[in-house]
Amino acid sequence: MKYLFIVSYEDDAERKRIDYLLEKWQERARISKPKGLTFIIETNEISEFAEELLSKLNPSSSKRVESFVLHEKDLRSQIRSTTTVIEYQSNESPEIVKKLLDYVFSKNNIRYHSSDLKSTKYFVLTRKGRVDIAVTMESKNGKTWIKLSLSGYGEAVEHIAKKLKEDLDHLLGG
Repeated sequence: MKYLFIVSYEDDAERKRIDYLLEKWQERARISKPKGLTFIIETNEISEFAEELLSKLNPSSSKRVESFVLHEKDLRSQIRSTTTVIEYQSNESPEIVKKLLDYVFSKNNIRYHSSDLKSTKYFVLTRKGRVDIAVTMESKNGKTWIKLSLSGYGEAVEHIAKKLKEDLDHLLGG
């Protein structure tokens, strides 16, 4: 079965990660990158469109036109993400804990994404995949409670959780 993927990447680094994935999968699947113009058209008059398209092309180009009927399929609903929670309780103030987290996150190339009233969100891109991290902190009874919720696909979550635990166990106690 053939699948057409349209990936709108944000930058060259993201494109390179996709290219690396395609290279990795070349032995397990037939992968081709369409040359020329790729587009999707939704119409009830596809024969008229095709006739007009073919009439605009050189004879050799018209022989290389490929068309497929598409049925959009949301693959994300079939792939389960993995979630791991790491929790700590520290005698340090939230300000000190935040600085320690910033240090560990910087060391592991974990980047800030967004904040809301409940948590601060980060992400990291690794060879194993992307991991999203939500951090919540709460002061209670003179202690700082820290919760890191890591989510993503494949081995990436376990890989990053292990690295964070190694670093944070030394700094916050495990």
